Amino acid sequence: MIKPSKNQSLLFYALSSLLLSILFWMTLAPAQLGGWVTYVIVNGNSMEPGFYRGDLVLVRSQPKYDLGDAVVYFDPNLGSYVFHRIVQTELDRFILQGDNNAWLDSYQPIQKEVIGKLWIHIPKLGKAIEWMRVPMNMSLTVGLMGVVLMLDLFKTPLPHKREKTVPAFGLFDASQVTLLLSIFFTLLFLISGIYSFTRPLNRPAENISYQQEGNFYYSATGTPGVYDTDVVRSGEPVFPKLTCYLNIGFTYNILGDRFQEINGKQTMYARILDEQSGWQRTIPLNTENSFSGNSYFSTATLDLCQVESIVNLVEQEAGLKQIAYTLEIISDASFTANAAGILINDSFSPKLVFKYDKIHFYLADDGKKANPLYSTMSGMAGSSGSERNTLSLLGMQIPVWLIRFLSLLGFGMSTITLTSAALRLYRTTSQNQQALIRLKYGGMLVDVYEQDLATTFSTIDVRSIDDLARLAERHGTMILHMARNSIDYYFVQSNNTTYRYIINADKQEIQQTKFTPELTKPLVPVQTEPIPLPEPLQSKPLETPPQPKPRIIYTYAPPPEMRQPIRQTAERKVASPKPEPQATPEYVIQSGSIEFDLNQETVLPRIRI
Repeated sequence: MIKPSKNQSLLFYALSSLLLSILFWMTLAPAQLGGWVTYVIVNGNSMEPGFYRGDLVLVRSQPKYDLGDAVVYFDPNLGSYVFHRIVQTELDRFILQGDNNAWLDSYQPIQKEVIGKLWIHIPKLGKAIEWMRVPMNMSLTVGLMGVVLMLDLFKTPLPHKREKTVPAFGLFDASQVTLLLSIFFTLLFLISGIYSFTRPLNRPAENISYQQEGNFYYSATGTPGVYDTDVVRSGEPVFPKLTCYLNIGFTYNILGDRFQEINGKQTMYARILDEQSGWQRTIPLNTENSFSGNSYFSTATLDLCQVESIVNLVEQEAGLKQIAYTLEIISDASFTANAAGILINDSFSPKLVFKYDKIHFYLADDGKKANPLYSTMSGMAGSSGSERNTLSLLGMQIPVWLIRFLSLLGFGMSTITLTSAALRLYRTTSQNQQALIRLKYGGMLVDVYEQDLATTFSTIDVRSIDDLARLAERHGTMILHMARNSIDYYFVQSNNTTYRYIINADKQEIQQTKFTPELTKPLVPVQTEPIPLPEPLQSKPLETPPQPKPRIIYTYAPPPEMRQPIRQTAERKVASPKPEPQATPEYVIQSGSIEFDLNQETVLPRIRI
């Protein structure tokens, strides 16, 4: 099994981190940073028992929401976000209700006001996030983390761990970088392809939203002294005894971005009624008027004295007796328009409501509307067609079909590159053991020359490069590499010991006998002066000591005073007649032993120094 080096692991971790970051951005990027996920903490019990206070919910924006979807929307009346379930739809508005509530939400959001639909639910995690939001808790957490980091920084390593230093990083081999990059891009395009193929190519066409608004105003001739001015203005009561005619104006607007060819009709009428008995009477105010464009203005005049007469007649003829009656001014408006090829046909009937107590007419306020003179209604034009689906990436909307194509193309190219790099690497390592070693332990190898090697007392051969690598890791050092005469030497030197592994580049096998560099200290010869032989040692021969290798021989002339005694000793050992000396005697020292030779027939004993 190939063991990755330190620098290879570092590159792999960097690429993996980048891949995970891209995957996180594609799936969990917050909407505030350009993503499509919104993080919401449940604050309340309206969604129990499915969701409790402190739970964290992740919602994602959807092109369409259906009944039963748990969604998050912003309620302007409450000034906060609400997490409830859709229980009903009314035109373009959603009616929502909490799972634990017996009442409906007062605010009915439209499509644009819905933040997103429930995607992931994580119980209790929101409590931890809320705890971290407290400044004191955040400061305490950061402080504790700083203390832990400082303790780890100043902690004294143990003696056996000090030696395990991380080797310096070497340069990456091009084939290794290509292989790692190919793996990274293959995984990246694979994830991108899986993600894009799980998304539909087309989605329902985006609904077109619009808004209709109507604004009433009225005026009448006032009596000086009763009103501040001589004109009755909108919002003030009107007394039939002071004036009979009420001037009514109505402004109608259609708000939509992509509307074209807007045509409409508008009419206005008044209706007096009794809500308790159900009696009502309608009074036309103007005829039907046509208009074009997104804005229209109309006026009408209502005879209040006529309304008073109708009420008196009903009470006299029908015996109806009520304290107050209701007067409604209704403006019926309808229009047709073309919006991005979609034909829109809609109507709008706002009301201006007065109360009549037989003395005066005053505006009715039921508390549902902030301004009783202003009415609005939102609409949405649904489309049965579809449009190309897109995915958001770094703020850009990229079609799904393009992402699929790029994913398939990139995956194919990266797979081919990966296969080619793997085959090339396999061929290289199978044919060259040095290349395999370089691949496995490239970050631990250092190329050196012979003269750079340190001298040690002993040399130990190991069976495999893996054993040598384990020794290098144990001693916290590098593997020294030296090439000489088609032979590669790998060394690990530590504690005056050299561990080595040798490879013959031609035979691909370990050679133990061809190691030529001198890594051990040789024995240094000690030169000594010739010394006279002691008298007692002349008659007692000594044992010849073992001769160490290599041996060094030094030759000296014997002193004159020792020639005669040594000659007499030699004569006693030889039975033949005494020959005349033919050469000058010399001392001979072999590996610490001293001897001298007089002639061929006389041999002196070796004396140990």
